[in-house]
Amino acid sequence: MSLAKIQQIIRYIELHYNEDLSIQMLEKLSNYSYRNTQRIFKHIFNESIGVFQKRLKLENAYKKLIYSNDSISTIAYAVGFDSLQAFSKSFKKQFGQSPSNARDEKKHVFFDFIAGLKAEYQPIPYDVIFLKTQQVFSIGIHTDQYRNREIDQLWAHIDSLLAADFTAGYYGIIVDQPLITDRLKCRYEACVDEDPGNTLFFSKHIMGRRYLRYIHRGDYHTIMDTYRQIYKDSLSQDMYVFDSDPILERYVKNETNTTDAIDYVTEILIPLQQK
Repeated sequence: MSLAKIQQIIRYIELHYNEDLSIQMLEKLSNYSYRNTQRIFKHIFNESIGVFQKRLKLENAYKKLIYSNDSISTIAYAVGFDSLQAFSKSFKKQFGQSPSNARDEKKHVFFDFIAGLKAEYQPIPYDVIFLKTQQVFSIGIHTDQYRNREIDQLWAHIDSLLAADFTAGYYGIIVDQPLITDRLKCRYEACVDEDPGNTLFFSKHIMGRRYLRYIHRGDYHTIMDTYRQIYKDSLSQDMYVFDSDPILERYVKNETNTTDAIDYVTEILIPLQQK
């Protein structure tokens, strides 16, 4: 099965994770029987389609618990569970605690991560912006908690696929919350905003909403410290409420348009809850 078809299947599940998946659609996307699609999917990702879908339900629920004020029952039904009891049982099995405890102790999700912050880091200025919907063309990978080496290798592969005169905007989609998702299952999507004319890229739309925009300056090896500072600052303010949708990174200045890594500029776009 081609990488493009795998990405189409993942995208379909992501869009419909809270619904009953259509076997006919999965077969259409893969050009294989459902049984063979399951076999190939499990071989590549070490989990079945059903397990992947259920994990998305629970991880999205966890993000909604810590980012929103929606009731637990509302969240349970929103992510596709038929009852609050079934949701609570599955959530506790996955995360070792009840949904209510996860909400009550939500700050602890970030504590260990923030503890690694270097003392010299200062609060980072931000602004609120609205970004219109943008079509992008993406390639996705699974990473080990968004390690730079894996992401750099993906971008190097993408650069090898693009024409020398290709001048597009570069984006990264931080699909999962690495403090919640198993470290080996964190998904990253590298995106360009012009059609590269290559079948390995999958078309999708991003943005179309409000974001808190932070700026990271310099190379990507220190970007985790910027995220630590962002989460530290967010825990001390209640003016803005983060949404559970993916964080975006916009690579304004990178290796394609500047020669020194010290001059890199990355916009970190944190989605805000819709009003």
